[in-house]
Amino acid sequence: MNHSEKAKCIMLFSDKEANIYDYPDAAGAFRSGYRFVDVDESELIKLPYGSYMFTLPDRFPVSSTGDGFTCIKETPDGDPINAVSAFLASGYLRTKLPAYEKNSGSVTLPLWAYSGVVLKDDEFYVPAMRIDEDPRSDPHLHEDHKGLNRGIKKIKELFPENRLVNQLSICSTEYNCLCARNFFMGRYECPVPTSPACNADCIGCLSYQEEEAGFCQSQFRLEFAPTPDEISQVIIHHMERVEYGVASFGQGCEGEPLLRGNDLADAIIKVREKTDRGTINLNTNGSRPDIVKNLISSGLDSIRVSLNSPTPKYYTSYHRPVSYSYNDVMKTIETALEKGIFVSINLFFMPGFTDSMSEVESLVRFLDKYPVSMIQTRNMNIDPDYYFDKTGFTDEDSIGIVNLIDMLREKYPKLRLGYYNPPLKK
Repeated sequence: MNHSEKAKCIMLFSDKEANIYDYPDAAGAFRSGYRFVDVDESELIKLPYGSYMFTLPDRFPVSSTGDGFTCIKETPDGDPINAVSAFLASGYLRTKLPAYEKNSGSVTLPLWAYSGVVLKDDEFYVPAMRIDEDPRSDPHLHEDHKGLNRGIKKIKELFPENRLVNQLSICSTEYNCLCARNFFMGRYECPVPTSPACNADCIGCLSYQEEEAGFCQSQFRLEFAPTPDEISQVIIHHMERVEYGVASFGQGCEGEPLLRGNDLADAIIKVREKTDRGTINLNTNGSRPDIVKNLISSGLDSIRVSLNSPTPKYYTSYHRPVSYSYNDVMKTIETALEKGIFVSINLFFMPGFTDSMSEVESLVRFLDKYPVSMIQTRNMNIDPDYYFDKTGFTDEDSIGIVNLIDMLREKYPKLRLGYYNPPLKK
């Protein structure tokens, strides 16, 4: 298509005030890994409610010409422009990145998951799929601010000395954590941050970044270690009022919960002395298989281990483990499988990387060796170029995120694909 023809999926751009416009007759394009790709309309859905639109500083939008791609650096009137991206609401998996070229000295983008976006039929469309129908983080459920404030006030009055309750009130308001909001609204999953320390140095850490990274953390890390009594109080309160409640250690506002292993075990025992309701879950980097074994013995119901990749070199370059190795993580997964609890991996998806030929082969080898119950397909929150540079990933053919999901569903019919920690005691 040349620019004189009418494009069905139109490229978007923003001006210096971050106003978003469609570019006359310029066809949109997306990106997979390092490569620009044409828009596949079969992958498009309307921009989900509660999503955000971003301008991408120091980045020029790229348009498809039908037989190639062209970078557009200014409006027809000669004004400078930037590329545009979408950030999807929870429960949606992006399949393509925004198409852009960087100018010299470009800044590193902050920690969001950047999706391509185009204008079609006068509406915004994104390359994405709904990967989990669970509504727990659907934005429309979280618009009752008066109800949230009532819930915070009530629970603070019930537990006036509990520092964890106060932390969750901060998470639910200042950080807009939907999981924390659900705790105060008495539904779904309760977050249980417990660890101010970590034994990894992940390049995309949401709670701690060095100044030289060029971008800041998404929220501040927990600064205290709640006691087993404070932890168990929160979990028991949640389980007793939510029919199929989930309580999860390991949140975006903390370090690694396994570093609090003995206290978590004590807290789990205290919970199970009071109630057998609900699912106690651990989100973890999987660094301490010995601690995981003890937690399972204490009553842990499920575990979710985070991986950017099942390939050791990419895992190590992203997570940058300080006092453990990739093999320790695999031992944790193996231990949990042997003990018979529900095992998930939290696999960070990056279009063009996760679906690259070598990564797909690595994932198949992993699943054949470690038959986990679920993959939580999470969009990776990081500047794509920063990620590729830091992990050493180079250009490679990919099968496409849609094809990867289809392959997983066909090859592993018992494997659950989703976005959230499921309640097990239904």
